[in-house]
Amino acid sequence: MKNTIKNIILGGLLITAGFSSCKKSSFDDNYYNPEASVEADIPRLFSGLLFNQSKASANTIMPRYWNLYVFQLPTLGTYSQLFGYTSGPGMYEQKTAYSQGRWQYYYTAPMASYKEITKFYDHLTSTEDKEGYNIFVQTSKVFLYDQTAQMIDMWGDIPFSEAGQVISTGGTIINGKYDDQAALYNQMIDDLKKISLFLNENKTATYYKQMFDKADILNAGNIEKWKIYANSLRLRLAMRISYVNEAKAKEVVNEILSNPTTYPIVTSLTNSIKIDARGTELRSVVGVDGIKASFESSGFNYAPGFVINNVMNPSNDPRLKVFFSKNATGKYLGLDPNLDATTQENQINNNLISRVDSATFSRNDKFPGIIITPAEISFLKAEANERWGIGTSASTEYEKGIRQSIEFWFYINSLNDNADGTAYVPKVKPTESEITTFLANSIISYTGTKDQKLEKIATQNWLNFSVIQAQHAWAEYRRTNYPKLIFNKDNSSLQSPTPPNRLLYPENERTYNTANYEAVKGKDNVTAKIFWDVN
Repeated sequence: MKNTIKNIILGGLLITAGFSSCKKSSFDDNYYNPEASVEADIPRLFSGLLFNQSKASANTIMPRYWNLYVFQLPTLGTYSQLFGYTSGPGMYEQKTAYSQGRWQYYYTAPMASYKEITKFYDHLTSTEDKEGYNIFVQTSKVFLYDQTAQMIDMWGDIPFSEAGQVISTGGTIINGKYDDQAALYNQMIDDLKKISLFLNENKTATYYKQMFDKADILNAGNIEKWKIYANSLRLRLAMRISYVNEAKAKEVVNEILSNPTTYPIVTSLTNSIKIDARGTELRSVVGVDGIKASFESSGFNYAPGFVINNVMNPSNDPRLKVFFSKNATGKYLGLDPNLDATTQENQINNNLISRVDSATFSRNDKFPGIIITPAEISFLKAEANERWGIGTSASTEYEKGIRQSIEFWFYINSLNDNADGTAYVPKVKPTESEITTFLANSIISYTGTKDQKLEKIATQNWLNFSVIQAQHAWAEYRRTNYPKLIFNKDNSSLQSPTPPNRLLYPENERTYNTANYEAVKGKDNVTAKIFWDVN
């Protein structure tokens, strides 16, 4: 695609964004290559939207170096305690220059791609083209809403309705106002229903459907999976607001779970939403841009303390062996972030701390881009039933979620194709007897008070996300207050002595979108909460 999008000002941030380099590429021949296209059109823009990047390393779906090493692991991984971090001065402080990259990515990749798609669509003149290309517009909104919700979950109010107007105006720079976070959530929840119903009635003509199939690097043109994505995302967002707007959440959740034919959701590994690694560009171990360099950099592969020491090891969790490796003594031990630095250093130097499993994570060239797993959906269904009596029994969904999580992570481990030359052998899956024994463990079994049960559901959901989806783990931790993590106070910090409730707006946003920033300046601090965080 040509550099058709230049000098974009989105949310007040001036950026030069060249989505493509017109270079020769070995992208999967079955799909449009957004990196090699010489002309922009709706199908190629759609592929670019899903390819999900403004540069090779800035990708939030496939596990790439920039997002993992610079932002996801040290920031969101620390705030969710799914990353093994050492204690010390400034351990909770935000490096706004790095979070600025995550902010910038949203506006120069998914938002800009979507704005270009709608610009092309709005200029179509025939009814046939309008009807045919509408499938691209509607499904691109699902992906955009997913990314938008993540932005809100991290920052709160964000520029949305007025973002990217330089594209639609043909070059006139208009700084974007900040939209209300709760209103945006409600808008997305409502629109996802409309999109799902549109997909139910989909009658896209063959000519356009064939282009869609080739452009769709996520679901390969499978309309049913796009319905599943839209409805599962809607369920996630409804549960996210369930403590601040319980009435709406209950209505939406009940509608989805009571009508599985109309509103199908993720139920298995087969219909989970993910981008599978393939070809050359859609790989996970790609030199300095990949998952390997992220986890195998110094200090970035320590196993987190609470996950192992408080949850997985005491319950003899079968996922331990695909999540982490044993230490020098043949045991599993996580790095407790609340120990003093000297003790932590001694444990690390003596190889007493387990590491992130390399076969599953850092050396797994086929690690996919995970979007929605069946376990997450089952845990949300369990919570809905426990709180409101909606749907299948909570115990059934809870145990199903654990089983699905076990299946999913052993599947990820089995994907390793030894691309780095190491002869990895997939870990042996647990037997039914082993899983049954695990589910009966007092830490895991679905027993106790209502609050204790909700804690178990939330803890398993948090664990299943892993640090790869730390953005959702951090959001769910703030929403539910589970698991009961302990964060030592950093009294040396003037910014954030404990993990923040939200991210601070990036420096460039405060500088270049000054007028609009004034409207949210009073909420731009580490103690302000995202609207759904009321527990």
